[in-house]
Amino acid sequence: MTIVIALKVGDGVVLGADSATVTADAAGNYVNSYFNAEKLFNLATGLPIGAMTYGLGTLSGHSIGHLAKDLRARFNDTGQPDWFLNRSAYTVQQAADGVKRFFYDELYASAYPVSPQSPGIGFLVAGYGFNAPGPEIWRITIKNGNCIGPEVVYDQGAAGTVWEGQGEACHRLLLGYSPEIVHRLIAAGMSQADATNLLQSAQPVVQPTMPIQDAIDLVRYLLELTGEFVRFVPGLATVAKPFDIAAITRHEGFRWVCRKHYYSRELNLPHP
Repeated sequence: MTIVIALKVGDGVVLGADSATVTADAAGNYVNSYFNAEKLFNLATGLPIGAMTYGLGTLSGHSIGHLAKDLRARFNDTGQPDWFLNRSAYTVQQAADGVKRFFYDELYASAYPVSPQSPGIGFLVAGYGFNAPGPEIWRITIKNGNCIGPEVVYDQGAAGTVWEGQGEACHRLLLGYSPEIVHRLIAAGMSQADATNLLQSAQPVVQPTMPIQDAIDLVRYLLELTGEFVRFVPGLATVAKPFDIAAITRHEGFRWVCRKHYYSRELNLPHP
């Protein structure tokens, strides 16, 4: 499991992801846990578009983070017109379509059948299209071997938060209740409509006017909160530091806020 969070306000969108990944054998049995997976990446060099992944961590013998860099090379390559993101005409939907074509059509569909036993994987794609006044968030979901989307989660005018993975802590903090309460209210005799209306009456935490720095702070807090929450839940360690966070704004573009590195910058500077 994992936690990835996209928080959209009027001034931009903030993306955050943890670094835990769990491996299993062909029968689905636990093998190992690792804590340096790359789940957040800039989709195209110089463009204000980012993406995050959750679920299955590898395809074709490579990590999703590694493969995302292969896709980024295609988005940057003018010699591949079917993939190139034209710097003066691209859209976020076009980038999301490319994620679907690359990861599902080209890699996943050839490796896994349409079956309830096939592993799930998903992507959140967020950022600004060319000259767009506001950011967008799109989602691609692969479940039981089928692909849903890309579908828009938040368009340019809406504000809010979307998360995937271990979302219990985010759900409780941002919406004010556990997802389990819906079933308990219905079991206690409340109708589905009344239960839904009651729970949706809570005041939202995320407001469109939230400054981008506060959005960054909230995403960081949600990541830390989820990590500590999962720590005390029975089972495997499925959410862990380090956390990667990036902010995407109309004027500054894609900017890393915090990011893990497996090498020292000082040791890899060009020699004079």
